[in-house]
Amino acid sequence: MCKWKIKYKEALWFFALSRLIILLTSAISIFVLPQFIPELRRQIALSAPYSSDIYTLRVFLNSWFRWDVKAYINISFHGYKHTPDTAFFPLWPLIQHFGGLLLGGHFPDSYYIAGLLLANLCFFFALVLLYQLLSEDFDPALARRTLIYLTFAPYAIFFFAGYTESLFVLLCIAFFLFLRRGKPMDWWLAGSLGFLAALTRSLGLLLAVPLFVMYIRHFWIPPQRDKHSLRLKLNALAPILLLPAATLTYMLYLNYTKGDPFLFKTEEEAVWHRHFTLPWDIYSLMMRVFTTLLSSLSLHSLSLTSIEFLGLNILYSFFALLPLGILVLGWKRIPIHYALFSLTYLIFVFSTIADASIPFYSHPRYMIILYPISVIFAVWGKHPRLHRWFVTISLVLFVINTISFTTGLWTS
Repeated sequence: MCKWKIKYKEALWFFALSRLIILLTSAISIFVLPQFIPELRRQIALSAPYSSDIYTLRVFLNSWFRWDVKAYINISFHGYKHTPDTAFFPLWPLIQHFGGLLLGGHFPDSYYIAGLLLANLCFFFALVLLYQLLSEDFDPALARRTLIYLTFAPYAIFFFAGYTESLFVLLCIAFFLFLRRGKPMDWWLAGSLGFLAALTRSLGLLLAVPLFVMYIRHFWIPPQRDKHSLRLKLNALAPILLLPAATLTYMLYLNYTKGDPFLFKTEEEAVWHRHFTLPWDIYSLMMRVFTTLLSSLSLHSLSLTSIEFLGLNILYSFFALLPLGILVLGWKRIPIHYALFSLTYLIFVFSTIADASIPFYSHPRYMIILYPISVIFAVWGKHPRLHRWFVTISLVLFVINTISFTTGLWTS
């Protein structure tokens, strides 16, 4: 079978299976579980259109109309009329805007459906490119295992819903694919993809790290140093400027339309309660949070709220810190530019802490972008017993988080 057919076949198999699981799990969450769990029924009915009748096809189709999805739909239709929305970078809502127009331009349905379709389309092609990339860097068996771990990751529901994760991971994988080829035009293609990634999320700026690492490896490590002209070296380095140019472009837009180029940062802190801190301050912050919560769990102040906050902090802290532990243990198993990108990404994410009561409340979702972590799992997963354990645990958590997301319980 041709190589291009193999990568599409492998990607399609896992993509289709994961989407079937999401649809079935969502249907059970809406039509079955609420009939036996009154608290779940009350939770689903908290927001329209669920409040009228949760046992309808329309409610099922709106199962993924949650949280950030609403913000992106508002931006797609209204632009940045609502100032707090400036915390969300513009590329995803812009693409969703044109998708919504093609579907009739009806707010919010056209943009919501466009977001779902585009997110899943992006994720499918991300799987195709990831299989191609890893088949070249490693071997087809490892590429296949990586696709399994990424597709059925505990928080992979965000590759299905209308979030930026699918677009961002597609751009990152395509970026690394061009970096691997290293032809003169490939540097500019990689830089352009980095520009788009940085317009999707601020974390896209960090792709400058693997670009620079690969530049050094291609042009400055003996015996490569004397093989290339200065013109070729400058041609390969110049595209790195495209990445900060993306952030600057958005800042210029905000300055022109809102009069404040740093508004996205201001709103992120004021509305979304995210602020910058030094990575090594995380430990003391988490200790304060856990100490406060454990104190409130004394016999004199036991409360359901305290138990919930403690549980969420344990859960989110575990899944936020797990990739760091995996990287520490397995960084030698992956190419150096994968490892450095992952490390830089983790440092940046850990430097942006949320509300003091649950510092890591969205961090597990941010971590699913790091496909090199899935590659490390795939290296270890060559042992059949470990592979079975990884798949089983991931699949169970994947289903649980899908139920949580579709029923309106905060997932990440």
